[in-house]
Amino acid sequence: MSKLQKQNWKDRLILRRYRFPASGQAEQDLSVNIQHDGVGYFFPLGTADVALATAKAQEIHEVVITRGWLAAGRSYSRELIIHFEWCLDPVLWTYTTIHTLVGKRTARESEPIPTRPKPQRVLVVESDEGIRRALCWSINHQAGFVSVPCDSTDAVAAALALHAPRLVLLNRNLAGRLGFKFSGNLAPLQPGVMGLPYSVNADGDQMFASTPGGAGGYLVKRIKPDLLLEPILKVANRAELVTENHLLRVKYYFQELLQLHSGQDHSALARLTRREREVLELLSKGCVDKEIAHAMGIGVWTVHGHVKSIFRRLHVRTRTEAVVRYLEK
Repeated sequence: MSKLQKQNWKDRLILRRYRFPASGQAEQDLSVNIQHDGVGYFFPLGTADVALATAKAQEIHEVVITRGWLAAGRSYSRELIIHFEWCLDPVLWTYTTIHTLVGKRTARESEPIPTRPKPQRVLVVESDEGIRRALCWSINHQAGFVSVPCDSTDAVAAALALHAPRLVLLNRNLAGRLGFKFSGNLAPLQPGVMGLPYSVNADGDQMFASTPGGAGGYLVKRIKPDLLLEPILKVANRAELVTENHLLRVKYYFQELLQLHSGQDHSALARLTRREREVLELLSKGCVDKEIAHAMGIGVWTVHGHVKSIFRRLHVRTRTEAVVRYLEK
């Protein structure tokens, strides 16, 4: 690697501070965003050492260039946002950040699952092994649930018959292959089995850009990886599964959040400048930096400056967190 290449990757190292418990990442470990052919992902590099992180970033980039994104995804952990689509109108979503689990099983991943009386089985239908392992770890560490991994749509029917899960987490990109038509909500797949669609996003900007237009309201809540199923926790153990009960519980869950934040101090939002409020409003609509720059008649780097100022004033670290604060006002 040339001196110029080393400096290039060194300049692109960032500290994300998103720790996924099963990955063994530390608070100070560095990450890098790698772009190629219009696609980009954040890769946690597993070290705080700049020289080692720089070398690994270059290594990942070489794999992407020579062998493609699929090969890179199988060999290196990616930071992804998973959002769960509980209700379409109003939009009620929860989301979490994971690190895909690739290679050998981690020490945390290999820990025995706590013994629980009659845990509810959750079938996880996901073709990407790293995502599937991360979701299964998350479910196994939430009290009352145990995961059943399913790596292909061809295996779903047999898994449903063998394991009798109460809930199916299904990557919505796979739903069509199974004949399941999700309208963007928690819904029954068959008698006694609820299906919850989820989507995978490279970052928070991509997630917000995917929100459907025309909904009566938008509530998006960040949750910890081991609390994925929190919105339906109080009805998950009912003997008879009724869609209306689950959707009602989800709405109560979000109402409780609103009540919790009703007394929140929004003075920080009030201290934003007019231009910063304009940037934040466009961010909340899913606009990317180039679109914001065009809409406001300013440069992309000026947008970046406004975003950094918004982070500082709102005491947040990501665009997603800033938009959530804005939507809660």
